[in-house]
Amino acid sequence: MAFQRIIVDKADHVATLTLNRPEKYNAMDLLFLREFKDCLEGLGKDNEVRAIIITGAGPSFCPGLDVEAVGQAAADPIGSGMGRATLDKPFALSQNVPDSLRACHKPVIAAVNGATAGMGLALAGFCDYRIASERAVFTAGLIRLGLAAEMGLTYILPQLIGLPATLEFLSAGEKKDARWAEKAGLVRQVVPPEELMGAARALAGTLASLPPLAMQMVKQLVYASPGNSYEAQVLMEGFAGSILSQTADHREGIAAFLEKRPPSFKGA
Repeated sequence: MAFQRIIVDKADHVATLTLNRPEKYNAMDLLFLREFKDCLEGLGKDNEVRAIIITGAGPSFCPGLDVEAVGQAAADPIGSGMGRATLDKPFALSQNVPDSLRACHKPVIAAVNGATAGMGLALAGFCDYRIASERAVFTAGLIRLGLAAEMGLTYILPQLIGLPATLEFLSAGEKKDARWAEKAGLVRQVVPPEELMGAARALAGTLASLPPLAMQMVKQLVYASPGNSYEAQVLMEGFAGSILSQTADHREGIAAFLEKRPPSFKGA
């Protein structure tokens, strides 16, 4: 499927999803919010894709919602093709981003190549892994617009950097550099700009080489854990184990271990 706001490249079981609106620093308009959901759902169903990288075209990752574009669409809902229902609840439509990322059972890596703010910060936060360029800048910034938070930021940031750091970050509305993000735990690695995509592809390649069904179970179990009791979580692990122990990938893993060779997982 072709998209206007997103470029998708696939190679070696890895899909690279590039936010493609560089003239607007990859700000999210209503078309992007629709396309993002369709794109993630399509990649989730593609058996050839085992890992996903998200990055931005040009010098920016994503500054968040394009308020000007949403306003223009609101002035001409029929001509914009978005429809009145969409325009009445643009922030509901924005939930396509975190909802799609959480629903995707494949590992998703944010390769943060530049500035990210507001909803763009939430997009990066809801990815499973984050690698940043030394040029990356992180800000919520909403407090300076008289707003609090959006798109699940107050849900995901405390899990990534802790409650006190989240409160300070969102309240101050300051810009933070990549080294702060690494120290805070927001990103796992900071690299020179020219090494960003190489580092992201290396991580994606490692993830893509692992058994896809087990990877799916790991993601589901980890994200379910904050809302579960210990007993419920252990029960879920038991169910996952009973299912995975019957897979060909489990048998391949055991055989490869005993034969002292690299495993070849098929996702079955």
